[in-house]
Amino acid sequence: MLMSDNPLVKEYFRRMVGEEGLKIMENLPEREITDEEIAGLTDTKLTFVRKVLYRLYENRIAEYRTERDDISGWITYWWSFNRDNVKKMMDKEVDDELTGLRTKLEYERSGEFYQCHCRCVLFEEAAEKDFWCEECESHFEYLDKGALIKELEEQIEDREGETKVEGLRTTKREQSKESKPKAYPKRK
Repeated sequence: MLMSDNPLVKEYFRRMVGEEGLKIMENLPEREITDEEIAGLTDTKLTFVRKVLYRLYENRIAEYRTERDDISGWITYWWSFNRDNVKKMMDKEVDDELTGLRTKLEYERSGEFYQCHCRCVLFEEAAEKDFWCEECESHFEYLDKGALIKELEEQIEDREGETKVEGLRTTKREQSKESKPKAYPKRK
């Protein structure tokens, strides 16, 4: 069975294939299987089963091989599932999300921002325009980003904590410590 009891894994698949797709995945056998067999097992339309399978294929969780019937010329797709890639893809998604949050946090910390009624600009641009926006005809005023920065920091901390608590992966900091060779004492 491809599904896990881990709630993060279930949520990952729910976001990927939806609630109906999740029901299909809960009934997948350990063996190689055709899309028609899956549709029969789950009492689901073949087109929807194929949609779920292709979504899993795009995320490198499902693989297939084809077989052509020499008499009829029909092509049969035999599907199998790579359970090892589930963890890898979840780790990649978390890493991508954390990278995006860190990039946004760095940008918000990088400069002083000023805001008018229609947009937000860096200090340099506001100063060039004498703190006056010609588009909405209002003054640029200092924008305090303290709350936003704090929120981003909390999101990063929460996301790192979730992955650590659930045991899906170690953080990059821990991976680098583990991958470094141990220092041996110098010989005298």
